[in-house]
Amino acid sequence: MQQVPSSRVLALLRRRAVLIVVGALALGGSALVFLPLFGVPGFELGLALAIAVGTLGGGIGIAAAGQERRILRGEDSRWKDLPRPEHPGLPVAQALGTALLLNTAVLLPPFLSATLFALITTRCDPFELVGFYPLLTLPSAALASCAGVLCGFWTQRPGRAVLAYAALVLASGVLTAWPIVFGPQVYAFNHFLGHLPGPLYDEALKVTPRLAWFRLETLLGAAVLALGTTMSLELREGRLTRPRVRLGTGGLMLVLVGSIVLIEAQAPTLGLRMTEAYLSERLGGVRDTPHFRLHYPRGKPRQDVERIARDLEFRHSQLSRFLGKAPTETLHVYLYRSDEEKQELVGAGRTQFAKPWRYELHINERPFPHSSLHHELAHVMAAPAGSGPFRVTTRFGLWPLMGVIEGYAVAADDPIQGDLTLHQWAAGMRRQGLAPDMRGLMGTESFYQAAPTRAYTVAGSFIRYLADTYGSEKVRTLYAHADFPAAYGRSLDELATEWERFLDSLPLDEAALSRAFLRFRTGSLFTRTCAREVARLSEAAWSSLAGDPEDSLKLYQRAAELQPEEPNYIIGQATALDQLDQTAEAAQVLARLAEKSQAQPALEAEVAMKQADMALRLTQLDEARRHLERVLALAPSPELERTAQVKLSALESPSRLETIERFFRDPREDMRLLRLSWALETAPKDPILHYLLGRRLHQVGEPSLAVEHLHRTLEAVPPLSEALRRETLRLLVEASYLAGDCGAVRHEVGVLPDFGPAFKMAATEWVARCDFEEGALGGPLVPRRAFR
Repeated sequence: MQQVPSSRVLALLRRRAVLIVVGALALGGSALVFLPLFGVPGFELGLALAIAVGTLGGGIGIAAAGQERRILRGEDSRWKDLPRPEHPGLPVAQALGTALLLNTAVLLPPFLSATLFALITTRCDPFELVGFYPLLTLPSAALASCAGVLCGFWTQRPGRAVLAYAALVLASGVLTAWPIVFGPQVYAFNHFLGHLPGPLYDEALKVTPRLAWFRLETLLGAAVLALGTTMSLELREGRLTRPRVRLGTGGLMLVLVGSIVLIEAQAPTLGLRMTEAYLSERLGGVRDTPHFRLHYPRGKPRQDVERIARDLEFRHSQLSRFLGKAPTETLHVYLYRSDEEKQELVGAGRTQFAKPWRYELHINERPFPHSSLHHELAHVMAAPAGSGPFRVTTRFGLWPLMGVIEGYAVAADDPIQGDLTLHQWAAGMRRQGLAPDMRGLMGTESFYQAAPTRAYTVAGSFIRYLADTYGSEKVRTLYAHADFPAAYGRSLDELATEWERFLDSLPLDEAALSRAFLRFRTGSLFTRTCAREVARLSEAAWSSLAGDPEDSLKLYQRAAELQPEEPNYIIGQATALDQLDQTAEAAQVLARLAEKSQAQPALEAEVAMKQADMALRLTQLDEARRHLERVLALAPSPELERTAQVKLSALESPSRLETIERFFRDPREDMRLLRLSWALETAPKDPILHYLLGRRLHQVGEPSLAVEHLHRTLEAVPPLSEALRRETLRLLVEASYLAGDCGAVRHEVGVLPDFGPAFKMAATEWVARCDFEEGALGGPLVPRRAFR
């Protein structure tokens, strides 16, 4: 391309409309650095500038084309002495060069502002996700320039050119939305506006090959528009006419279009677009039930597939009762082998999601019963009560109200976490001052501003309270438009106040309040320092902990430097130091953290448990005992309480000590089971060893063997502590169900002591499963036992 004279750029900047666009892009983009997540030149800033230049940059191209038209016609006295071009490629190149220079120049101030802002005011690495910035913005700037020049030469009236450009952007939006609305994916690619990799909750981002392929296609498309403009430009009038195809330009156009066609033909393979057919082929397995079509990974054991199919039908029955009705359509469930596979295929790694308007949901492989299935299925089965094209809660049919949408699914699921119910968790959060205001959550703005765990929990508790108090029919009415007066005859404020009084009346001890603080202390993505960088660091540190603890230590140290208020990264450092056989130094790190966490009992208990582990590693048995007794004194979570009791029992019985210490330390499942079996040969009546072995056998899919050891645990004289007895009974009920013995399930649940409402709800659900399977499926699933 011939060099663009600076006079052309300066002349274009004298036009008020162009100057306003350039100023809006350069200054407005620079001002974004004061918003959360935009203070580094990474994904968010790159996406914002791609959208801005993709929508406004076409106006600069239109103005550049109009300027070249006036030059060709001799209508501008400043350019009368220029020789008349002999080939249309020259004025097109001049217009494109002028537009492209301005559209790329406006991207520099935001980049420099964000870089300086990150360096001066934060500890974030400004170049952590810097690859997103050029990949998102520069191809959009190139396409906007080429499309704007095309529209500017196509019509002599700027207004019509702007409308033509807007039509191109809107058409690209339709092409972007089509595979999301009518296909399984949740990621978005738009040639003008950039790329959305998936849900907000997948915080750790990285530049992927599919983004590079897509931006290559964008540049090829820009080249097609530029070449098409050159082939169609009539020099005398400076407007487009019928294309004049010559051998060189025609061959080049074929190469460009052919390259785009090849990329599009391989779009599912390259990850640019996903189709049902390709997704089903990649997963490979299909299982039909009365209400579902389950798409599962090829090679999955038949018994596991049958277990999932039964779980689906059971959840369908539960939700049909809660919702009052069920959709008649076949519901499609896609099950993925791993987070990585799901991210690659549909664009949501750790995030489970549903598409109610398509009656489908996408979930990752998880232990039975699946922790997210009930929630995501509730989204799908609520579709008949929803509104708008996406069959969810909307304002004016289009704007989704996520507080009601997610609250409804959590309420239908009514999950048990640890030893607390949904309402108890919400009450604990409220008393710790961590609960977001319900009046804002149910509106159009603040749901995503709150931390996900907080928003989901309180919204779910509120909707569950309304369903239990006023019935499911009113909740279904509410679900369409979140119109509280229409559904209840009362305002949201009145209902929220009533719910708050209900939560405030629930009895909670100090331990429950402490656990609520520990669970909900993490704020939203928008409130955490260097959130994207820390998410990547945390994920990488965890992944490398076993294989490269030295690298893991460095990553945890960096994460702790960026977010010093988050104790998990300090605990991670201690764990990495221990892996490096620097246990004494790890103990010192934990000691410093313990001093800071004394006002937070649940966190202090977690740190004390880690300190006990380090003391055991250093054979400081009295020190280990002191820390374990401190854990119990702090009334921690049930998990920590049980673990502390097991480890204390090891200190009291030297024959157990080595076995239990290695049991908790060894990551190899086969060796853990083997060590417990060896230990039981010398202590065949040891209830702690029977408990640990029964627990592991249950978790590795041997429920019948687990039942034998769990029964031996309950025969202990004197009996085990209440915490261990409660967990043994819970495991026994689950293992009996998984072994296909519903008689034992009913018996065990029928004689359970009163361990609180959460325990009772979880236990009685196994009886409900047995009742359902015997009534609808002819009996429970009895697994085939391995040869012994």
